Amino acid sequence: MASLGCPGAVLVPRCFVIFNGTNWGDFVFHMEVHMDGQLLWGYLTGERIYPPRPLLPTLPTYPPDADDDAKSALLEAFEAEMESYQSDLGVYETWLREEKSAKAILLASMEVDLLLSLRGLATSHLIWDHLRRSYEIRNEVMYLAVIEEAQSLR
Repeated sequence: MASLGCPGAVLVPRCFVIFNGTNWGDFVFHMEVHMDGQLLWGYLTGERIYPPRPLLPTLPTYPPDADDDAKSALLEAFEAEMESYQSDLGVYETWLREEKSAKAILLASMEVDLLLSLRGLATSHLIWDHLRRSYEIRNEVMYLAVIEEAQSLR
């Protein structure tokens, strides 16, 4: 979490339940509620897909023998491409900004010693998927072991 004393610092709204490596079930429940409230849950689940970075359209080149109508048509096509580019760029930039927020919240909602294993995972979805594969199975195995032990005590 950012220090409020630093200029330009942003407060990261971390989850109420901090993941410590053993509380996966509680963490998942609270994180889903928390991220839904931030409208960011789809970034963790992968439902909000990374949009391709739009390419800036190139200026039209007019053939030497082009008349005004041909030039006008090329210019209109270019302007339409620019509108589409601006729209796609807005979608792309929104995705990047919201993804960064989702990743910051997710990482701020975990104990620091767990973060080293996540180095190199570029998106919140990759991090979430890694955590799910690592801890969901482990918790199920621990749960089954506890049930088995409880049954053997009967």
